[in-house]
Amino acid sequence: MNHLVLVGLMGTGKSTIGRLAAKDLGRKFVDTDALVESTSGRTIKEIFETDGESVFRLLELGALESVLSSSEPLVISTGGGIVETASCRSVLRQSRTQGARVVWLQASVDTLVERTARSVNRPLLSEADRTTSRHEVLAQLLAHREGLYREVADSVIPTDAVAIPRIVRDVVRALSTQHESVSPSGDEPLRRVQVALGERSYEVVVGRGAVNHLHSLLPPSAKRAVVVTQPGIPAIGNLPVPYITLEIGAGEDQKTLSTIESLCREFAQFGLTRNDVVVAVGGGMVTDVAGFAAASYHRGTAVVHVATSLLAMVDAAIGGKTGVNLPEGKNLVGAFWQPSGVICDTNFLTTLPERELHCGWGEVAKYHFIAGDDMLSLGSDERIARCVEIKADIVAQDEREGGKRALLNYGHTFGHAIETSTHHRYAHGEAVAVGLVCAAFLARHLGRISDERVNDHLVVLQTYGLSCELPNDVSHEELVELMARDKKAINGLTFILDGPHGLEVVHEVNASDVLAGLAAMESSLKSSLKSKALSEPPEFDE
Repeated sequence: MNHLVLVGLMGTGKSTIGRLAAKDLGRKFVDTDALVESTSGRTIKEIFETDGESVFRLLELGALESVLSSSEPLVISTGGGIVETASCRSVLRQSRTQGARVVWLQASVDTLVERTARSVNRPLLSEADRTTSRHEVLAQLLAHREGLYREVADSVIPTDAVAIPRIVRDVVRALSTQHESVSPSGDEPLRRVQVALGERSYEVVVGRGAVNHLHSLLPPSAKRAVVVTQPGIPAIGNLPVPYITLEIGAGEDQKTLSTIESLCREFAQFGLTRNDVVVAVGGGMVTDVAGFAAASYHRGTAVVHVATSLLAMVDAAIGGKTGVNLPEGKNLVGAFWQPSGVICDTNFLTTLPERELHCGWGEVAKYHFIAGDDMLSLGSDERIARCVEIKADIVAQDEREGGKRALLNYGHTFGHAIETSTHHRYAHGEAVAVGLVCAAFLARHLGRISDERVNDHLVVLQTYGLSCELPNDVSHEELVELMARDKKAINGLTFILDGPHGLEVVHEVNASDVLAGLAAMESSLKSSLKSKALSEPPEFDE
């Protein structure tokens, strides 16, 4: 039977979520801990104290086998330590082959400590209160059991800073999903990253075959959908609701207000309501345009992004920034509009043109200097997921770029000016890569970093096979003029610059210093790099 089974540590909300899910589904709710207590006539704490944990685990196994054998579909909440027993794990895995869905409710240690503060019938925590901190015990339990939960679960649903109705909705939907901790090909685990924004939190699913989970990210209110894409973008298959597909043109000259008007008129003619959904399928331009159209239509319609380019996966599709260009500059008109979910299926990248991959690596490069990780040691899917984690963490702290989120613009002030100056002959990622070098030389000129730190920037870009030099036909003076129009230029010229404490926003930079930094960059690179990348860009894992 298709039982719905909840696993996870104490404090993840299994009982609360289970009861509400059972009510939604019209099913009976069963708690295996409560079943053990009712059949034994003792509390779990009493069983632990009199007979020990081993006896409790045997009783727990009996309760699990009993409820899973029911011919009536149930919603089942299990004890936090049920995965400790190999026999219980085997029973859970076997139940999945018979139609059950096992959902792992996940939460951070801090959340677990808060939620279990008033717990009285938890033997492991009672011992903790006498011997060590509750935080330490929960951290140890999570580290030990994380792999065990992943072994038995079909789906992983984070519960930190997420409204209970949304968790219940996701749990109920798990009944119709495939196994989400392993890609459909069985090659690699899918990685699920939570962008924690309270009731507007959403997941980013990363890995091969992630697009198969698109339906689980669609809002439950959606009765129809509009897919916005471009010619040549891979198809995503059918959606579970009626939908139409709209194609927008390729190229930055299509990223305009007239395109937004055209899309919104098509939405209206199709009868799209504010309760429905827009699905953006494509690279950064598609997510920017479709996201802005969704934000504008009916003053806000849900959007789900299916990122098909590396640049979109690590940057454009995540964080809610949308917008279009004006002749005077890039992304000058737009809105913050968070998606309902993001799919980053890395299968799309295997057929991506080489130049588009280069653009994506240009955005990846900036993350090396935001987090300071040794990201080059990671596999491609893991590296992409790490970029997503870094951005998700920053967005959760600063959704509307009032502080830390500005660090994500490292290299972008120069990069946007390079794009505009070259009339977009330099694509976004290529321009950002050069912009990182411009920013490094400016920081060096201002005495913020050493020559060695500048060289770190060059090494990262060269490893990715990216150009480090400005185009020959770009005037330094023109770049300064264009940067003065940048939407982040509040007081004079503003940049994200490296320094002794990492990246930070620096205001009121003199134009003369910018010109001096660019001159130093030009002189240094001409004498050393001679416009030649020193290595090939990394390939995607086969």
